[in-house]
Amino acid sequence: MSNLVRMVFVGVSLGAALSLAAAPAFAFDFGQLWPFGGGEARVSNAAEVTPVAGEVRYATQIQVDKAELEQVIADASLLVGDQGEAPEDSVSLLTRAQVDQKRIVAALYGEAHYGAVLTILIDGVPLDQVPLDINLQGKVAQVTIQVDAGSQFVFSAPDVRVNDQPLVVADYGLRAGETAKSDAILSAQNAIMTEWREKGYAFAEVVDRTIEADHSVNQLDVLLRIETGQLAHIGDVRVSGAKDMREDTIIEIADLPRGEIYRPQTIKRATRDLQELGVFNSVVIKRERRADRPDLVDLVIEVSERKPRTIGVGATIGNTDGLGVEGFWVHRNLFGGAEKVRVEGSVNRIGQGGLDKMDFHTALVYFKPNAFGPKTSFEGKISFDIENPKAFTKRGGKIETSLSHQINDDLSVRGGLTGEYAVLTVDGVTTNQSIISAPFELTYDTRDNSLNPTEGFFAVAYAEPTYAIANQAQFIKTSVKASTYYAFDDEAKLVLAGRVAAGSIIGADLADVPVDRRFFAGGAGSIRGYAFQAAGPRTLSGNPSGGLSFLETSVEARYRVTEQIGVVGFVDMGGAFTSSVPGQGGDLYTGVGVGVRYLTPLGPIRADLAIPLKNISGEPNYGLYLGIGQAF
Repeated sequence: MSNLVRMVFVGVSLGAALSLAAAPAFAFDFGQLWPFGGGEARVSNAAEVTPVAGEVRYATQIQVDKAELEQVIADASLLVGDQGEAPEDSVSLLTRAQVDQKRIVAALYGEAHYGAVLTILIDGVPLDQVPLDINLQGKVAQVTIQVDAGSQFVFSAPDVRVNDQPLVVADYGLRAGETAKSDAILSAQNAIMTEWREKGYAFAEVVDRTIEADHSVNQLDVLLRIETGQLAHIGDVRVSGAKDMREDTIIEIADLPRGEIYRPQTIKRATRDLQELGVFNSVVIKRERRADRPDLVDLVIEVSERKPRTIGVGATIGNTDGLGVEGFWVHRNLFGGAEKVRVEGSVNRIGQGGLDKMDFHTALVYFKPNAFGPKTSFEGKISFDIENPKAFTKRGGKIETSLSHQINDDLSVRGGLTGEYAVLTVDGVTTNQSIISAPFELTYDTRDNSLNPTEGFFAVAYAEPTYAIANQAQFIKTSVKASTYYAFDDEAKLVLAGRVAAGSIIGADLADVPVDRRFFAGGAGSIRGYAFQAAGPRTLSGNPSGGLSFLETSVEARYRVTEQIGVVGFVDMGGAFTSSVPGQGGDLYTGVGVGVRYLTPLGPIRADLAIPLKNISGEPNYGLYLGIGQAF
């Protein structure tokens, strides 16, 4: 071993860094001076920084023998990253430099340089020789980060065992002869642990982890020992922190049956289901080891309840649709079982004319989760609406009841019954209509974020058998909508989003379908650049008439310029058609435009400007839309 120089790192958190234990002095001797001249300066020297009386100012330089590491060092360095924020005093600058020693070494490990020599100089003096009482106020210190990176290390044959049985880890990213980046070790370890825990071994743990750097051959030896313990099953489940919410309801909604194999994915699903109730500020499910039963895992659901009542307001605006305002009051936990009551109201199309041109909506909604088991919810709704689009005027009331069931994490189904009475006026002719329908909806959703998705798929299939009592018309209104998202980079700065939607009314002629039940196209959620309902067939008087089918498609390129600002370019195309076959009996309309997004924790605030490529007589020649959330 006298010819080998080894560093041993034992029991460390590889997520932060591979920290150094006992080692020969030369390997990471921070006191050594720069052994050669040259190196490139990342930041200009101190002469270009203006000193300020009473403040500590400094300039930084990075000198490294491998140019490709300069950016790596700069990204890891607080001295570089925080240079614009002057330290409070001289000691703060020295502290920043001391922290940099660990951060830069960790970054070098991340690039497989385990024999690097790092020296940080303050005005040419090595950091460990700078007196703590030095006074740098009113001056501009020159901070130099010098790195002799040395050779990159490669992995030797990894020695990984699970329950004392050898494990082939090539598929986990640890392969003999490949560059030995420290992140690869942590990634492989996490992947192995996740795999066993998802199998139900809740208390799998790393019992030995040794990483040795062999400087004689520039190799990194990895030894990993994992013990899985017994296959674990869910034991007792209890609740902590509940006040107004009933504990038995919390346990029922969490749906963690005793005796089921414990899996982290099950815990994530239960946590999500409880959070989606809207009752809690936080939900944390903790596990407890049973001394008497090592095959059981007891669970504690720790919750923190939020205030049950909320009042909210919102607004939308556009040149084609006018101003819209809405408000609501909601109680999230009416009887202690997360029953939700919501009173809502809205006024739309403000500015498009007088009161007779505005739309009014009010509704009372009751929602009960877990109505028929942990995955089935009930919703009842009573609503009254006054609608005044160009196609018709409507005064009506509606009663809706529905059940929704979560089939799995991605798939849900919803069905119910609806009864509606309305007074419709079309081209000066007024009729009364009573309609009974049974809407059914199947939703598939793998999006990472519903308001600002960057990956995943979203699709809704809808069918509504309908009976119009007045003319005894029977028909089925169907539609399919789907969207998908693709991020071009790991940070999802550039995202391509696509949407397609189509629908058809089957079983009745256009004249027999009440006008408010027909398909229309155009507007903020449809084909931007065209007014609401404008992109489709029209009556002899020039008003939109609606159709038996529609077809829409959209493509957006979304680019996040900063953490708060994004820009969008988009193309929307489609229309409504008199035929029940989408695309037949009408024209296609195309709108193109650009948009700006202000990104907030609650979702992006959207502003879009679109122009129609096919102008419609009497309609605006552009559309401006403001709202919350992405267009789709």
